[in-house]
Formats: sequence, C-alpha cells, structure tokens
Amino acid sequence: MKNRQAEGDLFDRTRNKLTLQYSGVLVVFLGLFVVIVYGLLYLLIWSDQRNRLNEIADSEIRLLQNWADQDENPNRRPPREIEDAFSISADQSFYYLIAENGTMELENEIQPELRTQVMESIRKGRFKRDGIEQITMQMIDNPSLDGEGSRSRLTDARFLVTERELLWKGERIAALYIGKEVTFQHDLFRLLLVLLIGMALLFFGLALWLSHLMAREAIIPIGNMYARQREFVADASHELRTPLSVMLTSIEALQLDARTENDSFSYNVLDGMKEEVHSMTKLAGDLLRLARSEAGEFALDRSLFNLREVSESAIHKLLPLAKAKDIVIKLDAPDGLTVNWDAEKLKQLLVLLIDNAVKYTPASGSVDVRLAEGMEKGGRFLAIEVKDSGIGIAAESLPRIFDRFYRQDKARTRKAGGHGLGLAIAKTIVAAGRGTIHADSTPGEGSTFKVRIPL
Repeated sequence: MKNRQAEGDLFDRTRNKLTLQYSGVLVVFLGLFVVIVYGLLYLLIWSDQRNRLNEIADSEIRLLQNWADQDENPNRRPPREIEDAFSISADQSFYYLIAENGTMELENEIQPELRTQVMESIRKGRFKRDGIEQITMQMIDNPSLDGEGSRSRLTDARFLVTERELLWKGERIAALYIGKEVTFQHDLFRLLLVLLIGMALLFFGLALWLSHLMAREAIIPIGNMYARQREFVADASHELRTPLSVMLTSIEALQLDARTENDSFSYNVLDGMKEEVHSMTKLAGDLLRLARSEAGEFALDRSLFNLREVSESAIHKLLPLAKAKDIVIKLDAPDGLTVNWDAEKLKQLLVLLIDNAVKYTPASGSVDVRLAEGMEKGGRFLAIEVKDSGIGIAAESLPRIFDRFYRQDKARTRKAGGHGLGLAIAKTIVAAGRGTIHADSTPGEGSTFKVRIPL
C-alpha cells in the first residue's frame, strides 16, 4: 500500500506536468485559431458595412456636387428632382444635408428621434470629413405599437456615420451626413465572441482530458523502468550488506592475528581495506535508505522524546570523527523540551548534517548545532541550524547540493569519504515531516544548514 502511495505521489506530479505541457500547447493553438477566425470575420463583415456606406455617400455627394457645379446660387435649396433621388433603405438609416449657416436643406430618417441625437453629435464635432464613426443612439424598440398600453421603449442602437463636403467653387457650402444602422452586426459579433469563448472552454476541457490520457500513456514505460531500477537498488544494497559484513569481520580477525600485528605492511593494507569496506557499507546503507524512502517505507514513527537527549546522542556518535580533526561541536538546545516526532529520524538527520559539516571543516574548526522551538500562524515548529567554519559552497552549487550523488569538488569529496547521498537523505527525512531545508554559504567562511519541521 505504501509502495503504491509513494509511486502515486511521484508519478502523479510527473503526469500533471506532462498534462499541463500537452494542454498548454493545444490551448495556444486553439487560442490562435479563435483569434484568427474572429479577427477575419470582424474585418470581412465590418469592411463590407463600411464599404456599402461609403458607396452610398459617394454616390449621393456626386449627385449633389454635379447640381452645385451647374447652379449659380450656392444658397439655394436643392431642387425636387435632386431630393427625389435620395431615399431611406436597409443600407441607409438617415441623411442630413446641412448648409454652412445651419439650415437643414435635405433630411430623412427611419425614426424622428434620431435627428436630435445626430445634431448633438455634429455640434460636438464627432464626425470627420470622409471618415466613418461608430456611435450609439437611442431608438424606439417597437414604433408600430404606440398610444395607450404601448409596449414601445427606447433601446440603444449602433450606427456607422460618415460626412461628405459639398463645395461650390472650391468653398464648402454644406455637409452631408449619412448613417447606417449596424446593431444586428454589433450584436452578432458579441454573440459570436461568447460562442467562441464557450467553444474554447469546451475544447480546453477536451484538451485537458486528451492531455491527461497522453501523459498517462507516456508515463507507463517510465514507471515500469523506475520500478525496476528501484527494486534493483534496494535488492543490491540489501544483498551487499551481508558479504560486506563478512569481509569486515574477516579483516578484523586478520588484524588480530599476531603475525599480522608484527608485519606493518600487512597491517596497513588490512587497515586500508577495512576503511574501504566501511565506506562501501555506508554507501550500501544510504542507497537502501533512499530506496526505502521511495518505496513508501520512510514513514515517521511519532512519539514523545526529549529533544536535547536525542541531540546529544547524535553528537556523541560523531565525536571520534570530530576529535580526529580537532573540531569542536557545540550544542545549543533547551533542557527539558519534549517534542512529538520521530526520534530515530531526527537523530539520523542530525548525524547526516553534523557529519557533513565535520567532513568539510578543516582541522581545528568548529561546528555549532542549534535546536529551538518556534511558533508561526498558531502552529509549533522545530528549527534546526548546523553551522560550520568549513570550506563553504559555491553559489552555483547551492541549488544542487541536495541532489543525489552531486559533489561540488569530486576529488575533495572522495578524500573526505562522501558519496553525495547524505544531504539527499536529509532532504528525504525533512520532506517526510513536511518540513523545509536549505543552506546559506560563503566560500572560504563556512555553511549554515537550516531546517524547519512542523510539529
């Protein structure tokens, strides 16, 4: 059960990332498609409406201009045959010919309510010569129903309006204003936008579903390979421990032999072999811990324990290594503080962090270990700091120090007896308790590892 849960946590995250990547690509293409389709329809339909209005305006101003060019009186109202040539149609909602003195020479509209609104827009200078402006005006919703009990009401309507100049001997004598209602087209595009957004959301859901299926299929071979690799590491690490223990016992037995003690060369060779076997045993143990953590066997066994006692026990385990390098380990932890966590895991975490600090601290250095309880947002947490006066960590290496088998200086790490797994295991322990761990470091001055674990 734990095994399945561990795999689920790991592969669910990977599957979710793949799903987001796949769906992201599909959504980008879908978004571009929607934008392009909407943009093309917008340009085509509105260009057609503008072109129709321009054709009508150009045709009517030519008619007026031909009359003005032949007439000797610029202030005369256009004759009846000119007025009869103008008409209201589906492509024309109103027209007004206004002389420079403000006299209305020609006029007609689909509803009389429009005239006052158009005059107000003209007064405000809304229209530009030969340009097309879109304005909103109010019209009666149902002009056929009036009188008592009428259901007529004013509603907003959209119009395209253009202006043309009427000239006489090069001077402006009047202006022609022509408008075309485009409420239907405006509402159509609003509806089209809503439909396209709805379709985009629908296809987005389908894209997520398809991306999830694709990601699930893609993760199957990766999961199988990962499971085989994990089983191999766990089995190999477990199987290695027995022969390594036999080798270590055999070496120690040889060292106890009187003949070996008198032969310094043989004794030194056996001592070197013993050190290497210890190193291999530690590596096998670290690999087994990592394999168990990935298999879900790294769950916390919570119990009440004294924090200082566990800390002192961890430090005591590392005192021989510290004394060999004349390194002082200082502990700052409150007396009598009891916490509810996993005592063995905390001890292992401290051993890993302190062991790492001692390894990379030169002789006669110091390692300071500080543990304290804190409160944040109504919850308790355990703060751990392990500070050393060692070689420090380069800034570009800090983001990778918790990666497995990562070593900043491989030659120095190998000499110190590290395999690049200690900090990875420390991070696994902290993650099991839903805590955080990070390091601050200055090359040549030392490093500080900080842990926060909710209690």
